[in-house]
Amino acid sequence: MKENKKVITALDIGSSKILAVVAEIYKDGTFRVLAQGRAESQGVLDGNVISPEEALPQVKAALVEAFGIAGKMPSLDVCTNISGKSLEGKDSSAEMPLRGRTVTAMDMKNVQSMAQDALELRDDQQLIKSDLLYYTLDNQDDELTAQNTLDAKSSRISAHLHSAVTNSTSALNRAKVIRRSGMDITQILPEAWASSYAVLTQDEMQNGVVVIDFGAGTTDVAVFLGGHPRFTFTLNYGGRRITQRISGYLHCTMQEAESIKTKVDLRCRPEDADVILYRTPLEEGNKKYSKLDISQVVYREVRNLNMAIGEKLFEAGWYVSQNGMPCNTLPGGIVLTGGSALLVGITELFSSMPGPLAYTFSTRLGRSRYTGDACIGLNSPKESAVMGLISYEAMRFKEGEEDEGEAAASDDSLWSKTKRYVVEFFIGQY
Repeated sequence: MKENKKVITALDIGSSKILAVVAEIYKDGTFRVLAQGRAESQGVLDGNVISPEEALPQVKAALVEAFGIAGKMPSLDVCTNISGKSLEGKDSSAEMPLRGRTVTAMDMKNVQSMAQDALELRDDQQLIKSDLLYYTLDNQDDELTAQNTLDAKSSRISAHLHSAVTNSTSALNRAKVIRRSGMDITQILPEAWASSYAVLTQDEMQNGVVVIDFGAGTTDVAVFLGGHPRFTFTLNYGGRRITQRISGYLHCTMQEAESIKTKVDLRCRPEDADVILYRTPLEEGNKKYSKLDISQVVYREVRNLNMAIGEKLFEAGWYVSQNGMPCNTLPGGIVLTGGSALLVGITELFSSMPGPLAYTFSTRLGRSRYTGDACIGLNSPKESAVMGLISYEAMRFKEGEEDEGEAAASDDSLWSKTKRYVVEFFIGQY
């Protein structure tokens, strides 16, 4: 008899915090949070685990706290996220002849496997996650869902995938920490993908939307269309850089700069010129810095980040310039999440960038939609990634992918290959 529920653990290893959440997921796709555990992030810089030895005690502390509050020991499996400037998305496809016969489920699996094998990786890159976008028959232009191709007659079938890849060292360090903490990895999702499953509606995923996870160490971006990730990249810039910029501008400590950062307003209102946020010591002239002064410094930093994202989207064709004016192709606009998305006025900034190549997507703040038990502290944009991991696992459990993943080793399905890859590559070496 199949399980109707199971207990899982989601682990967010970020640049500012380590967060473990234990949840119970159900066959209807819903879930209930049982407990959470937190620890300060150490050994993690700009999304990468650079020192497994420093990160390991923090990961263990977060897991022990979560398990202790939950009052039960879940399985040793854990789903986690990954980030870092080396993380990027790549597309791949493959075609298989059918010679006029009907499409079978095995045909769909085989051509999907061929598309993953066709993924071009550099020697220093490692596959993290592949997502099936669609199948096409006889080179038609329409993107069909996977279900629509079954039993259709065709001379050939093609599968199209979008995959996330990263530097092998970055992936191995993260896996090493988790494995040494006594856990096994079942799923690894790119940061922006994970956050998306927590903050996006089905309409946004289907119609087209840009998700920007503005974290402490990195900014992770993903475009979703047709219910799947279609474009993925990471910029090596996060809220910590803004804190450093404030610290340098005011010649104050990082702790003071972090506190001041929460008080700035990116709308840069004139009345803020009378609000003093910082004074230098008497021996340094007792110079006054207004809320407007500091807000303008931060505005320029975030504007530059926004322009860098816009250039990437423009190059990839997700928005175009018509008669010198921007025209976006994603009606869902931008959903902004991550800890640094809490800057006051940031949604307005992203919605109204000046300049002929500015992308003028409407912007909203993304938060986890979970409102059940133990939701306190988990509805902030800072916790989007870990809540998205749970949402994704609940979705897989509902759709039966868990059962497929536990099939015999002879099964050549994409999920089985991915499962074996995780076990052999990420776990088997430690």
